[in-house]
Amino acid sequence: MCMQKQEDEYWMNLIVDSLTGAASGETEAQLAAWRDTTVANERRYVEMKNIWDSLSLSVHDERFDARQAYLLFKARVQAETERTGRRRRTGRRLPLRRVAAVAAILIPVLLLSYFTYRYRTLRPMVEEEMLLSEISVPNGSKTQMRLQDGSIVWLNAGSRLQYDSGFGKTNRTCILSGEAYLEVEKNTDLPFIVKTDAVTVTVLGTRFNVHAYDNEDNVTVCLLEGNVEMHVENVNVFRLHPGQMAEYQKTTGKTGISALATEHTLDWMNNRLVFNGETFEQIADILARSFNVKITIRDDRIKQYRFAGEFVKNETVEQVFAVMAASGKFRYRINGNMIEVY
Repeated sequence: MCMQKQEDEYWMNLIVDSLTGAASGETEAQLAAWRDTTVANERRYVEMKNIWDSLSLSVHDERFDARQAYLLFKARVQAETERTGRRRRTGRRLPLRRVAAVAAILIPVLLLSYFTYRYRTLRPMVEEEMLLSEISVPNGSKTQMRLQDGSIVWLNAGSRLQYDSGFGKTNRTCILSGEAYLEVEKNTDLPFIVKTDAVTVTVLGTRFNVHAYDNEDNVTVCLLEGNVEMHVENVNVFRLHPGQMAEYQKTTGKTGISALATEHTLDWMNNRLVFNGETFEQIADILARSFNVKITIRDDRIKQYRFAGEFVKNETVEQVFAVMAASGKFRYRINGNMIEVY
């Protein structure tokens, strides 16, 4: 069931890329082959395209109203569902949660490739209702988007970015889980704020990288240009200057600022994996996100082994493991997207 869901999401993403003009020639060829495979596949594509074509919203309109777009699209998806007779036999309407997922994917707010863009209400339906936007990137993928204020964000695999419908108008606050590189448009009236589960970063206009996965102990903020402030537990404030990195440890509460090796800060954006003595347990988490695989380490001693090396985008997870295992420190077995280390 899980694999089927992932496959459905994969083809949904390809259709979205095609409709938004973000698909490459190779992707278009792959999608065309998929459409020719079964009648159901072609029907699914046509239905999504019909809904897309019916959406009369300008992607260049900077005054885009997320709430109105959502309500409009919700109504159109429900109407299309009823028209094609694809409702459940109980006669109920398409579930709101599914409508939200489809609507948010097809609303052309983002001009660049993206994977999941959902809307949901923050409080009961009232006149001044706010919507929460969420961009989620699955493992094995990366994405880039331009936010309503003109800022550009790159999200690494397994990352999630959230912000409300007032973003760019009354605030520029977003919530990050994972890793993101941001190029922030300067706006002295509305500081850009990135919140994670451990720290908050405040900027006016700058280029910086935030690494803050929920399941990792270390949070890092790397500043390439401009100035930022990192707030820890709303008490301590650390000011960074270009070429500096702030690191915060959740378990110990320790924070340090050091010189930044800027040449490696954006390796993940350039499809490069660089390891400088991380433990195998840390590396396994990175590989799992980067290649969308599940890694199980059978021997706890292996988790503490340390490795150094550099891999480029053309190399597969099989090639990465072959190189790392050449040291003789461990053995492994690959079965589809499952990797067992022992």
